[in-house]
Formats: sequence, structure tokens, C-alpha cells
Amino acid sequence: MPIRVRSLEVIKISAVSPHLKRITLRGDDLADFPTDAESGYVKALFHPQGLPVVDADTAKGAVKRSYTVRAFRAAVLELDLDFVVHGDLGPASTWAGSACLGDTLAIAGPGPTKLADAKADWFAFFGDLSALPAISVNLQRLPDDALGFAFLEVPSEDDCLDLEKPAGIQVEWIVNKNPEVYSDELFQRLEKLAWMDGAPYIWVAGEFELMRSARKKLKPLKSEVQGTYVSSYWKIGATQEGLQKAKALEEVKSRLRMS
Repeated sequence: MPIRVRSLEVIKISAVSPHLKRITLRGDDLADFPTDAESGYVKALFHPQGLPVVDADTAKGAVKRSYTVRAFRAAVLELDLDFVVHGDLGPASTWAGSACLGDTLAIAGPGPTKLADAKADWFAFFGDLSALPAISVNLQRLPDDALGFAFLEVPSEDDCLDLEKPAGIQVEWIVNKNPEVYSDELFQRLEKLAWMDGAPYIWVAGEFELMRSARKKLKPLKSEVQGTYVSSYWKIGATQEGLQKAKALEEVKSRLRMS
């Protein structure tokens, strides 16, 4: 089945924080975009040379980069995507750093949502800047009486945001000024997590090595939790294609260990 490609126009650009830029897209191609897609992802499409794909006719062979649906306003056909701006030369970061009002970007998707199970007794979220948009949506969607924790690693104090969340969710910000060097601060928070009464939903996303450690930690706890979400969004020193290869290799190793 052909991938649905949507051609959209940049109508607003705003700085969420020094390292997070929000780009608002609008277009008639969003008329059939699902209204419940927030926390899911779309694929921003770029030519191998780095220029953005602008329509379905030029999408063949495109380089794809995944971005969380931060918000979708169906009444006005507007879609918010948050881009991490960290000075690398990747196609998406480069485009986001220089995007202008009126520019065109083609996207594919959306993919499945990444929401925690609201039936859990309590919640624990762990993520770096790449996961902040998805965690933000999750916190907004939790029941008002939700309890738990959110541990968030960002590159600077100015990236610590005032998040919309239930009063019972405690947020701890961890500043890692050099995210290109692996830090185990988030994993240490998972290791030392204060267990509350009942079964939690544990949500973890970010750098590849953190995810590998988190999976090992959570595997023996399967019977004690309501559910888990663990996903690698990027890998230090690797392109998105390199990340996908690393994830595929990890999956093969996991299957071999189980056989």
C-alpha cells in the first residue's frame, strides 16, 4: 500500500527552548489526518542531498526522519512538530534551523500513538530532549489524579520547561551539557526509582544505550507493571540509518538469546 504523503506549508516558527524549535505546518492534505494522533509520529521527508521533499511526486528515495505529533488542530488543519536543534548536519536539523514562513515540507504518516495506559496505578517517564515532545503530550493526557514521576534530561537549564501535568506528577530535570557523550544519569533514576503502591506504567525513550540498559532492567519486572514503552530515538555518533541498523542488530541478538 502506498505511503500517504502530505504536502504542507510552514506557517509559524517558535522557540520552545534554546534547543527545541516548534514548526507549525498547515495544508489541505491534513483534512483526513487522524484527530487522535498526538504522541504518535510522522516522517519528515528529505532528499539525500538534504533539501526537503515538497510533494508526493518527488518523494521516491526520500530520507525519512521521525517527529512526534506535538499537537494537531483539526478545525484549522494545523500540525505542530518540535525539532531538536543541536547544530548537527543532519537533513532535518539543518532544515529546521533555516526554515522560513512559506516553506513547504512533505510528511508521511502518522504512525501509532505512544501513550501510557491511563489505567495504571502510577506512572514513571524517563527521556532526554528528543523524547520531551512525546512525554509532554503524555503528561497532558494523564488523569487529573495521576501520581508518579518524570525524569527529563536536557542540555541546559533554559531547556527546563513549565509542563502541563497533574499535580501528583513530580518532575526532575537533569542538565547534561554534553549530550553527545553518554551519561547514565537517567538510567540511575530508573535504577533507584521509588516504587509506589500498585502497578506502574513505565515509559522510557531517548538515546540507544539508555534504552538497551532500560530493557534489561525492566524485563524481570514484567509481572509487576501495567505496561512499558521503551524506544531508541537516536544513537550517539550515528545517523538515523545507523540507529536503525543498531536496533535491527539488537533485535537479532535478543532473538538468539531467547532461542
